[in-house]
Amino acid sequence: MTAEDSTVWVIDRSGAPAGPDDVSDALADLVRTARARVVPDGPARTWAVLGDLDVEETDDATGSDRAVAHDRVGRRAVRLAVDTTVSVGESRWVRALHQGAVMEGSWGDEARLVADADAAWETLDAELGAGDVVLVAGGGAELSRLARTLLDDERCTARP
Repeated sequence: MTAEDSTVWVIDRSGAPAGPDDVSDALADLVRTARARVVPDGPARTWAVLGDLDVEETDDATGSDRAVAHDRVGRRAVRLAVDTTVSVGESRWVRALHQGAVMEGSWGDEARLVADADAAWETLDAELGAGDVVLVAGGGAELSRLARTLLDDERCTARP
């Protein structure tokens, strides 16, 4: 086993555009990256830490298009078999993302809803394991701060 085998890899997409299609592509990248890793205790676990997404505004006064877009991303995470989806924030859009994951089949600790980046960090700090791969996307400055915190942690490195 090399040091690289047990390092947590972080895929930081928090500073990039975070539309639903961008985040769906990032989720696929997360899963591909984890499957390619050789880690000490079997396959690498995957974490998707997601916040509000950039959704093009329409004339839809109810915001249903935005909710559906977030829901779709939560469902995509489940379909790709992401181990844990952490939805970060208190907006109705983030709740839709979380609900999409739950409705698609994530249950128990596989789909989590946390209030903010600090709560997401507490979860990750307590539960990250050797060789895990973490995607951080959406959520603007708050999730960018979380990504920096992860990358400053001695267990973590940016995905090579």
